[in-house]
Amino acid sequence: MVSDSASAAPRAPFLVRSTSPVQCVLAFLTGAGLQHLLGLPLPPEYVRPALYMAGTVLANSSLVLALWSFALFVRRRTTIIPAHTPARLILAGPFRLTRNPIYVSQVMAYIGLALMLDLPWALALLPLPVLALQYAIIPFEEARLQARFGADYAAYRTAVRRWL
Repeated sequence: MVSDSASAAPRAPFLVRSTSPVQCVLAFLTGAGLQHLLGLPLPPEYVRPALYMAGTVLANSSLVLALWSFALFVRRRTTIIPAHTPARLILAGPFRLTRNPIYVSQVMAYIGLALMLDLPWALALLPLPVLALQYAIIPFEEARLQARFGADYAAYRTAVRRWL
């Protein structure tokens, strides 16, 4: 039955198929390039150790959150690929606090690495992948989850925020 719904599912739009990690990496690398070519001013030297520490905490926390989320996908034997049809709805772990813990972890890692590497241009470009998430990828996933899980997903969507 799941294979029937997967074959009948509409083709994912380009922004969904290109995946958010790729979009984040492209925005980050573009920001790094712009910082090298057209450097934005860096914070004063006395503030930078605190920014490095905050970036390290964010990046490491994002790794823990992502691994925890991935483990739940593996344990529940469902896809992590946004363009594929999920086999099961995950409601445990970080999914109790946000419907998108992997995307939250991506944003945390992006910010953390930008802080650690002194890349204010990367921070300035962060809205680009976040907008792709907010207006293309997440709505596509939510429509697919709603079609697949109906009332169960509707109840979950009502109870748990999209972000935090």
